[in-house]
Amino acid sequence: MATEIAKFLRKLRIDSDKSLGDMAEDLNLSAAYLSAIENGRRTAPEEMKDNLFAKYSLSEGQKLEFARLVAESRKKVEIGLKGIQEDILPEYVDTAVMFAHDLSQMNRQQLAEVKEFLQKLKTGEKPM
Repeated sequence: MATEIAKFLRKLRIDSDKSLGDMAEDLNLSAAYLSAIENGRRTAPEEMKDNLFAKYSLSEGQKLEFARLVAESRKKVEIGLKGIQEDILPEYVDTAVMFAHDLSQMNRQQLAEVKEFLQKLKTGEKPM
């Protein structure tokens, strides 16, 4: 049974008229490694996202979906802190660590509320 990340990659590869080898080269992977990702035997490396985004024209929705699929396959989410001013970096780190720690303690309702809040922030809508 194909994984969701495999379905995404295969569809993108077919839509882009690329062979497995061509796509692997675009992503700085061996064809064997990309095949293993597509067959669920390997997880996608984190840097695969950046390479995919640089080489393929994806919508913001597709980028978000692929980032979600990589995180799910790795069972891990990385929070980038690049570009944050050094003087306020500790506040960002504290918030990220607190969020990561408390995330596993949230129920579905709480997760939905946090997600709604973050979506409003992203769209510029006034949260709460």
